[in-house]
Amino acid sequence: MEISVKKGQLVPFYNFLNELSLVGASSRARTKLNKSILEFTKELNSDEEKMVEEFKGTVGDNGVATFDNQELKRDFVKEQSELRNEKIIISESIEGQFDRIKNALENYEKELNGPEAEIYNDLLDILEK
Repeated sequence: MEISVKKGQLVPFYNFLNELSLVGASSRARTKLNKSILEFTKELNSDEEKMVEEFKGTVGDNGVATFDNQELKRDFVKEQSELRNEKIIISESIEGQFDRIKNALENYEKELNGPEAEIYNDLLDILEK
């Protein structure tokens, strides 16, 4: 089984999943998914760093890109948006992995609000496809 995720969703999904209190097989499935997400996130970060250089920007110690030329900054933001909207395919590393996560989310008892609730909904939508 595979899921399709926008690159811009990787970090929010990783952080959300990492905060869940899961046990047993569900926890193991989440850990394996987060491992895959982390690899794709490293690739995304590398691509974005290269784009900053291409558009004559610099990345500060805080990880924020800055640009002296506003036109190049606009071009960078456009390219970055396109990059973050690209979808990647994540495959299960163990059979039933995504079903375990989906079931754990469907039965999750903690109250979710705001961005956390949106991430929960988006992740479940992806897992239900």
